[in-house]
Amino acid sequence: MRTTAVAGLDLTALTMGSAPLPTPVARAVDLLDEGWEAGIRALDAADGTGGAESAAGRWLEERQPEGVVVLSGLGAVVGQGRGTDLSPARIDGHVAAAVRRLGRVDLGWLRGADAETPLEDTLQALAGAVEDGRLRAWGAGDVDAWALETLLAEADRAALPRPAFVRVRLNLLERDALRDLAPLAVGEGVALLAGAPLGAGRLTDRHVAAEERTAEAIRFGAPRDTPVDPALETLVALRDLARGLELSLEGLALGWLLATEAVASTVATPRAKADWDPVHEALERPLDAETVERLESLLP
Repeated sequence: MRTTAVAGLDLTALTMGSAPLPTPVARAVDLLDEGWEAGIRALDAADGTGGAESAAGRWLEERQPEGVVVLSGLGAVVGQGRGTDLSPARIDGHVAAAVRRLGRVDLGWLRGADAETPLEDTLQALAGAVEDGRLRAWGAGDVDAWALETLLAEADRAALPRPAFVRVRLNLLERDALRDLAPLAVGEGVALLAGAPLGAGRLTDRHVAAEERTAEAIRFGAPRDTPVDPALETLVALRDLARGLELSLEGLALGWLLATEAVASTVATPRAKADWDPVHEALERPLDAETVERLESLLP
């Protein structure tokens, strides 16, 4: 599996997420074992719930895996116009709590933006965590090109550590990051991590089949109480292409991200053993350039 250097760490092309609640912790630990056996050497423990970190912490404590890169989200989403609390106290508290639960954190990523805390204060807190060894580097989650430019400029102005990576939603149905953010990130040496690779379940054979049934029922007079996925035509075309390649739609979606050079790593979070099947498909049957071109010609 290819790797990308991030702050001196080798980040594998796939990062495994720790399954959140209600997945039982013991089952989530077993799922992480399968990811490790597949060659994945990066673990994103944060999904906004303590349950995911509990499973990740138990796995790290019991397995003692050598060479795994540990990521964790920082900051608390508070809403009410503020967005995320990224105050120095919150950053310090989250780093300390994550280290306590996980044993260590290599890469911490900001969960969003804070409309109240001055950006320099947040960057100072992150710089302190890097300087004293609690973090190797930091990154930003859910940013666009403008937000990344702002982070880079402020870090340079204050002579503080720059973001080493960004973690954003990126999949076959949500590709905006490739237009503006990816070129900026590549040019500035910032690694791009793809979250939500299956589009929150839309890029799955199960979803397409269900949407086809709904559309068919509507054609035969069923009430329109359930909206049909607006991307159904595209999803069907992608599903049919996957079938022709003897892949699942999930495997095709993951394979596309693995074949996208701008993407350093894709975060996959299986919640059941069968969810690893498309991961193995994508790893064992990489998409060639011709297939990627065919695939992208189907996208709006």
